[in-house]
Amino acid sequence: MENNTQLNNFFQGLLNRYGSPLYVYNEKILRERCQTILNFKNSLEGYLNNTKVNMHYSTKANNNPAILKIVKEYGLNVDCMSLLELDLNKKCEFEDKRILYVCNNIDKDEMDVVFNSNILICLDSISQIETWGSIHPGSDIMIRLNPGVEGVGHSQEVITAGKKTKFGITEENYKEMFEAIDKYNLNVIGLHQHLGSLFLNDKIDKYVKGVESFFELINRYTEFDNVKIIDLGGGFGVPYNGEEKLDFNLLINKLGNVLKKFEQEHKSIEEFKFEPGRYIPCESGMILGRVNAIKHENNTYWIGTDIGMNQLVRPSMYDAYHRVKILGASNSPEITANICGNVCESGDVLAKDRKIKLPIPGDIIMVYNAGAYGYSMASNYTGRLRPAEVMYNDNQDRLIRYRETIDYLEKSIVW
Repeated sequence: MENNTQLNNFFQGLLNRYGSPLYVYNEKILRERCQTILNFKNSLEGYLNNTKVNMHYSTKANNNPAILKIVKEYGLNVDCMSLLELDLNKKCEFEDKRILYVCNNIDKDEMDVVFNSNILICLDSISQIETWGSIHPGSDIMIRLNPGVEGVGHSQEVITAGKKTKFGITEENYKEMFEAIDKYNLNVIGLHQHLGSLFLNDKIDKYVKGVESFFELINRYTEFDNVKIIDLGGGFGVPYNGEEKLDFNLLINKLGNVLKKFEQEHKSIEEFKFEPGRYIPCESGMILGRVNAIKHENNTYWIGTDIGMNQLVRPSMYDAYHRVKILGASNSPEITANICGNVCESGDVLAKDRKIKLPIPGDIIMVYNAGAYGYSMASNYTGRLRPAEVMYNDNQDRLIRYRETIDYLEKSIVW
């Protein structure tokens, strides 16, 4: 698949068999990213004495079991934040100790399922500590702290630390937090922070500074002296628009000594956790679709496709950039166009002001870096069906999720 014709023929065959639009994942790239994360874990452990480093793939990025099984194959762990994700993790045979339940807010029934599943939970607020403690006193928990430092991320919507985020417990409320912990005799075995999503090399120093601030916060409280687990979240970014790839060696060199110093100061520490989500599946995946219409109105070209915001919401929700390619006639003139979906919303735009070859209806469109927060954020808005998912390796492909049908969607309706 080295040239346009080979790509066109291969993807045309996939669309003919599985329908359009279609999510496709390159297994080779997925495995390379898993190996990179495993190497990161092993390199960090080289800085430490006896403290383990564990990587928990964030299931929300893409919960397809075919991906989860490959994650497991590389010895990586998982985190989840819903009972469906927990069930999928268990069905992929992750052991209980390899699953972490990281939730923002949940009810008592969900807490009971997590507790009875013997899964460690991370609680995000004093209110949740109170609720959990009232039904499971004396149990082990992790808590999520917000040190108040500015987070990192590509959009305000994915920055998860600082004064403008809903996440974690801030220092001004620690007295009340410790009272709730003592009231129910809870054992805080772990502390968690997550600065945000999608940092690259230009944000490494800011990320490390955020880790240092977290450690300084922990050092101020003797109540944290016996903590065993430190969870530094995820956020490892991928280049969407030609940026430099994240340099893990640079990150290791800057972060390793920070972790080592904290380990030396806290003899109780047994484990550092990280939660990579996007980094593992993102670059392996793309969504394929077809061009349905071309229009030129008000001096603007609009290319209508069957990939709407209900199939890939990131451009509409975050104003996120995704590289796109249209496989069509190479002799067509080049134009500047907006590429949109087929939802009746002005915000349903995949790409703005892109230079492309003028397509014709039926041409294939490829949207890159759709392996994370693509299918997992898809919806049935306007009654559109969610696509199938396919894994491929060289020229071999396999279906890993069926395309939805109208009958399937209508089964839940009470007529």
